Amino acid sequence: MKRIPGFIVLLTTTLFLTTCGVQQNLSISHRLSPGMTKSEVEAIMGPPVKSDFYKNVEEWHYCKTGMSADEFLALFFYEGKLIEKLNYTVTIADTGGSFGSCSKFIKMGNYREPDKIIELRLK
Repeated sequence: MKRIPGFIVLLTTTLFLTTCGVQQNLSISHRLSPGMTKSEVEAIMGPPVKSDFYKNVEEWHYCKTGMSADEFLALFFYEGKLIEKLNYTVTIADTGGSFGSCSKFIKMGNYREPDKIIELRLK
């Protein structure tokens, strides 16, 4: 049986994870502020990997695939305006040992929903 050098296996694994993963730039989320419209947010962050609705709240998810944990950003909109942003992570332990594109692991790990929305006032 022919042996495959370790660096080729590592290179192949790295290329596989990079091409199969999602690499959204979450570090630019500091540019977001409450009251921004969905189009203003999308102009900064790009399109989300997933969006969801529940009653009057729309939730957008962004993610960045990592080696042992994936990073996520959840954005919450009420009446088309940004009201909350939350960061969370999902480790390989949270997924039961599964790995792949982080878009498969949304709302896992230390995800939480924001406090109940009562009223939003903009100046």
